[in-house]
Parts: sequence; C-alpha cells; structure tokens
Amino acid sequence: MPIDPATWSELFAAVYEVNAASSHSDFAGAVVSGMSRLISAEVSIYQLLDRTSGHFMTRIAPFDPYSPEEVEYFTRHSEENPLVAYYQRTGDLQARRLSDVIDVNVWMESTYYQTCVKRLDLRHCLALPVVVNESIVASFSFGRRGNDFSLHECELLDAFGPHFRQAWFRHENPWRDQKSEEMSVRSRFTQLGINTRESEVLYWMTEGKLNREIAVILGIRLGTVQDHVANILLKLEQENRHAATVFALKLLQSK
Repeated sequence: MPIDPATWSELFAAVYEVNAASSHSDFAGAVVSGMSRLISAEVSIYQLLDRTSGHFMTRIAPFDPYSPEEVEYFTRHSEENPLVAYYQRTGDLQARRLSDVIDVNVWMESTYYQTCVKRLDLRHCLALPVVVNESIVASFSFGRRGNDFSLHECELLDAFGPHFRQAWFRHENPWRDQKSEEMSVRSRFTQLGINTRESEVLYWMTEGKLNREIAVILGIRLGTVQDHVANILLKLEQENRHAATVFALKLLQSK
C-alpha cells in the first residue's frame, strides 16, 4: 500500500538521519534518532545480530528504562514475547503490531508482561525485522503506553527498512557502538572518587549538556541532577561545573 504523500516528510526525516551517519561514526545512534523521528513512542529499540559470530548490539532511546532483572528475564525467555514468537514461526518480514498477533488483554495477563513490561506499562508494541545479509539481522521495535500503533505507522516502518539496509552497507563501520565507548569513559571517571551515577552526569557535562538535558537523557529529575553536580564539585574540589568539566577532560587527555 503506497504511503500518503502528505506524510512522506516523516520518512524523509528518518532516512536523512540514518544517511547523515556517513559524516560521523555513531551509526547506531543515528538509527535510533531516525526511528524517533519516524514513529512516536515511549521507547525505541534498535538491535543488530550477526548469527555467524554471535555479535549482538542493542541501542535504546531516549534512554534504557529496563532494570537488570527485566533484561535478564527477556534474555532467557525471549520466545515468550508474542511478536518474537510470531516472526520465528512465520518468517514474516513485514511490520506488525502486537495487537496483530495477540489480544492485548491476554498479553497484559502473561507472565512475560508481568515480569518485563508491567512496570513501564508499555502495553502496545510495533516491530520490524530486516535481513541485512545471510548472517546479519536487524530489528526495530517501539513501545507505547497510550493508543495502539496505526496501520499508517506500519507502512512507514516497512518503507524505512530498505533505506536502513542501504545505509548500513554504505557506512564504514555500522557495528561501532559509541554507547559502549561512552561507558568506558564513564568508568574512567570513577577513578576520581565519584560513584557510577555521578560519572554518568559528569560524562554528559563534558559533552556540553545542560542539567535539564542530562535529566532527560538519564531519565531522572532535574533536582536529582543538580544534587549530583553539587556532589561532583565537592568530591573533585572544583568551584563550578566548568572547572569540573575541564578537570575531567584533562584526565582523559592524560591517559
């Protein structure tokens, strides 16, 4: 079914975002940013799997809301996810809504929902698998609390898939995971005597983010960020956030 020309701008914005990754290294970041432009959702997830090597990558936007316990259950029981089971059973390669394969009320009563999803109340889901080549498979999924996803959003996601595949082949290193590199930087900041959450806040300070932006990125309250900044200044014995940022960047440059 052709996409309504009036809504092509949504698709173009997402495709541009992914292809703009040719000018920088964070392809995964560009993909999840493009997904967010394409479809409005509380959570957008991009996953990449090399079935030959077992190499696996996950990126979540706007931040990772899942607890370690939820992630562990999903890892061990992914086949209980109705959409995962549907795609494995049928081999379908079209975008599907959760409501296309299971009654939402049945879904909300399932052990999987109660264990992995209930806390976030993401009762609606939309997903699309994309076969990149004989070994590599990508998947895009979206979680939403309010209204279910529309058929129009299914069409947009289907149209996005081939553009993603083309961009993946054009990119120099689509496997590079800047998020993991960020985690490496944050772990180095803990050498300064600050805790893990404070190191995350300090990392985003060095990236030039304001407190309100850090609050959105980390999914915490603005007041909590302000408390972390105050603790960072105290522990690093710095007078202000600019001095603390310069101090942290010097640490990175010295290693």
